[in-house]
Amino acid sequence: MKQADFLARIKSQRQKTCLPDAAVEHPGRFTEPVVEVSTADLVERFSRELTALSGQVYQADSRQNAIEQVLQILQQHRADRLLAWDAADLNLPGLDAALQNASINIEPDEIPADGSIRAERLERLAGVTVGLTGAQGGLADTGSLALSSGAGRGRLASLLPPVHIALLPRTRLYPTLADFLAAYGDSAVEGSNLVLITGPSRTADIEMTLSLGVHGPGELHVIIFPEK
Repeated sequence: MKQADFLARIKSQRQKTCLPDAAVEHPGRFTEPVVEVSTADLVERFSRELTALSGQVYQADSRQNAIEQVLQILQQHRADRLLAWDAADLNLPGLDAALQNASINIEPDEIPADGSIRAERLERLAGVTVGLTGAQGGLADTGSLALSSGAGRGRLASLLPPVHIALLPRTRLYPTLADFLAAYGDSAVEGSNLVLITGPSRTADIEMTLSLGVHGPGELHVIIFPEK
């Protein structure tokens, strides 16, 4: 088909299209969940789904236990530096002090715009092995994390280090993406972006050989904890 014919065909098809009636309810509109699901069931489903995707889930019975689990993972990886969200967005009081007592240095994830300083900063962060973030929500049906980036919640913490630790309060578990968006309808516009993370980074070549950690963290640790 010639280029002129191809473009003419597209133009003719465009003339036949029209926008849907504004009065018709959009099929993708999210509503409140109809069936109530217990928190215990959400934790069990989320853990099962994420574990099946090579993620690791820890169910802390207290906030102190969650802090101890973070320190244990850092110790296992011999990490003395950490790329982390701001303490207020981690939703785990006492963690900042515990990291300081353990001589863990927290690296800010802000990257200057200046070219030379930016390159120097990125080179320094390249040696950080563990990133620590909170999470706006966890989707039980897929074992996914919903992370909204913004001030104090940089994207690098969940992308650059080979190990990602995510702190997830039990009250932020939802049955599905629709349930999460019904509760946080503005999550996609409040931050610079909203991403869904489902297990460690996975890459497959043309021969279907699966590799973990090629384009992101090869390990994902999710610590579920009570907020009180």
